Amino acid sequence: MLPGRVLDVSALIDIAVAKTEYSRSIAAMCLFRGGGICIPATSLAAVLSISPISTQVELFELVTTPNVKIDDFTYGKVGDIAEILDGSRDITAGHVVWCARNTKWPILTDRGRELIQYDQHITIDPLP
Repeated sequence: MLPGRVLDVSALIDIAVAKTEYSRSIAAMCLFRGGGICIPATSLAAVLSISPISTQVELFELVTTPNVKIDDFTYGKVGDIAEILDGSRDITAGHVVWCARNTKWPILTDRGRELIQYDQHITIDPLP
């Protein structure tokens, strides 16, 4: 079950600072087995806004790797993401769920219970 993953903010932070090595391992395995990685632009922006430049090297290497897609936040998606959010202001959550719906890949995250509330049909790959 490693076709690909959608990376939430917590997975990107884990990659940037190597808290557990879990996210790096999952990403590497997905890519090694011919799958892909989807990174919502909103999640990447959130992580880059809080991480020091010295920890951004791992993220740069990841986003420039083949089969890693940065999913943009465009006007055509805004209505769908707003519908997912249903009044919530967590744009990154809505975008991550939108990406999971469209790729049909699990979300690598530490906030699975929260994300499942937006859509019970998504799959969560929990961070340890």
